Amino acid sequence: MENEQKRRRISIGLKLNILVITSILIVSIGLIVISYTIYSNEVESLYFDKVERAASAVSEGYVSFDDIQYLWETFNTDEFREVRQRAIEADDDEIIKDWMRNTYPKRDPMTQGIENMTEEEKESLSLYNDYYFFNNNLRGAKETFGLKSVYIQYVEDGVTYNLIDPDESLRNIGTIEPPIEEFAKYKGNERIPATIYQYNGEWLCTACEKIEAFVGDKFESVAQVGVDIDMNDVVAERYTFILNSALFIIVLIILTIIASMFMTRKFITKPIKQLSDSATGFAKNDVFAKEDVIKHPVQSNDEIGDLYQDIQSMQMRIIDSADKLERITSERERVKTELRMASDIQNSMLPSEFPPFPDRNEFELYANMDPAKEVGGDFYDFFLIDDNHLCILIADVSGKGVPASLFMMSSKILIKYRAESGGSPGEILTDVNCEISKGNKSFMFVTVWMGILDIASGVITYANAGHEPPAIMTGNGKFAISKEKHGALLGAFGKEVYTDNELQLESGDTIFLYTDGVVEANNSIGDMYEMERLENALNKVPYKSPEDVINGVREDVNEFVNGAEQFDDITMLCLKYIGKGKED
Repeated sequence: MENEQKRRRISIGLKLNILVITSILIVSIGLIVISYTIYSNEVESLYFDKVERAASAVSEGYVSFDDIQYLWETFNTDEFREVRQRAIEADDDEIIKDWMRNTYPKRDPMTQGIENMTEEEKESLSLYNDYYFFNNNLRGAKETFGLKSVYIQYVEDGVTYNLIDPDESLRNIGTIEPPIEEFAKYKGNERIPATIYQYNGEWLCTACEKIEAFVGDKFESVAQVGVDIDMNDVVAERYTFILNSALFIIVLIILTIIASMFMTRKFITKPIKQLSDSATGFAKNDVFAKEDVIKHPVQSNDEIGDLYQDIQSMQMRIIDSADKLERITSERERVKTELRMASDIQNSMLPSEFPPFPDRNEFELYANMDPAKEVGGDFYDFFLIDDNHLCILIADVSGKGVPASLFMMSSKILIKYRAESGGSPGEILTDVNCEISKGNKSFMFVTVWMGILDIASGVITYANAGHEPPAIMTGNGKFAISKEKHGALLGAFGKEVYTDNELQLESGDTIFLYTDGVVEANNSIGDMYEMERLENALNKVPYKSPEDVINGVREDVNEFVNGAEQFDDITMLCLKYIGKGKED
């Protein structure tokens, strides 16, 4: 069973490696996203500027505004559409060329004496000459600015008509351009800023500039010049950038795994394993001796070193206590003296100065333990994990006397040091339960209620390992016993997984924790105190502070037992949440 527990648990080294790798992955991805964004923006800015300058230059220096208007008026006729249809059916552009050579949109042939001109002179005045003049100009602009394509089109009511395109057949004149989603919001012959989009499987950067002329008595846009730049290479470079970045992350993670595993094993896993083996060997002995005290030369100037010193100190104190108890077994007074010393050791491990955190006014805290014998199995603890998280816990070890006290001290140390390593209460109790269950030949158990308060938000996350449910006072000013479910006792089942619960505390809300010594206190005729009386005692008067709450309950218990002998430890802890900025 022990081997199975070891196989299933996740080591600290693995957790630290995962944390380091995850952190590097997040940072690397963030840097890549930032670099990619900057790179893309710079490239887009460069191409946007190029395509917009090209569109502006073509509209101002390569076309004639009035002639473009004449061309559109000529092509936008039923006559031309019939000619184009014949050319399409015959698959022959010469039909359109012949028609253009015999069409004169600029002048009235009868008033200009065209019948007396040569064929070359007639052609120089024809629509054919005008069209190819602009066509050649656009070809020159295409080569000058390094464009993929340049064209003139007419937009009316959201429909785009082709007018001049050097890369297209004459049969394309006057046809409707398929709609493009990126340009749907532009309805007329207006300026279109540089836009990157995908068309027919290719990436293009397009900009359009309007062509303006006097129409009647006002200045209007009669068409627009469109220019395209091929963006396929740019997009491919982006994909290459992402691929190289991904390869960089993979290499970085591999190197990090190697370095992290080495460092974790050397400075964390190996020292902790040494401490664990030594502590386990000490705990297995029936008789404690100083030569069995942990002696591994742990040099870590950190929590591991502190843990080594504390375990060594605890083992020495256990040995001293055991020796003293053995020497006084035959003498009652010596037994009392040694038990009193053991009680002092136990009490020294419990926080006893109140208020415990004089510089923190976001909460009030008070606790008290009355052992039934000189030493007991109950304990409580509270400590700040960091500036914003307060850990509180209360526990009850099975059994009485010295064995319960030793088990209590070991459990308290394990819980505290595991909590300071981080994690939720459920995770902490799960790990501690795994450690307590190893080699638990005495079959001792401990119930624990543990909570971690987020001081800023008031959210307390808690887990219950077989302990009594707390009493909680919320906004209505009344305490009520919680109906929460709890897990198994620590040490009972090595594979137990404890779950977390959350409770939102508002300013003034109070949590009262206690051991079963409170509700199971007996009076002289054998009646128990029980939950109902506890709840009534908590709501008897409006207590002002956690100390008042605990003192009020203790007085009510004393009144109930009426001098009867105390058979179990009575331990209580009370936390009142105030919150930041709500001290008044």
